[in-house]
Amino acid sequence: MQAILKLHSISHSLHRRGFVNFSRLVDVFIRIGFSAAIPGAATIGKNVFFHHGGIGVVFNKKVIIEDGCEIGVHVVLGSGACHLKKNVVVHAGAKIIGSITIGEGSVIAANAVVLSDMPAGCLIAGVPAVIKRTDIDISLHKQRTVNMATKM
Repeated sequence: MQAILKLHSISHSLHRRGFVNFSRLVDVFIRIGFSAAIPGAATIGKNVFFHHGGIGVVFNKKVIIEDGCEIGVHVVLGSGACHLKKNVVVHAGAKIIGSITIGEGSVIAANAVVLSDMPAGCLIAGVPAVIKRTDIDISLHKQRTVNMATKM
C-alpha cells in the first residue's frame, strides 16, 4: 500500500471516530510530505493507485473514490461531492468540478475539465470535457499497470 493511502486511512479513521483535530494533523503531514490536499473526511476505497505518490492532488472533503481507481498527478476533485465509481482512471492535471459522478471503468484524459456526470466505460477529454469514445474496456490497461507494479 502506498504511504499516502496509509496516512489517509489513519486520518479517515480518526475523523470517523470524532478525533477531528488529530485527523487534521495527519492531513497537514500529507500536505507537507506529498504536496497533496486529501482531507480525512474524503472516502477512498481499496487498491486506489496514486501515480508518483499523489503529488499535487487536491480533493474536496466530500469526495468518494471507489475501489481500483487510478489518480494522476495534479488532479483536482473539488467543489462538491465528486464520486468516482470503480476502476476509473483520471490522468494528470484533470479537474472534476461539482457534484459529479463518473461511471465505472471510464477514463478521463490529461488536463480535461469535467463539469457534468459521465456514463460508464467512456473516454472523456477536452475543456469542457465531452465523451470522445464509448464502450471502452480498461481491463488491458489495468493488467499492464499491475504488471508494471509487480516489476518494481
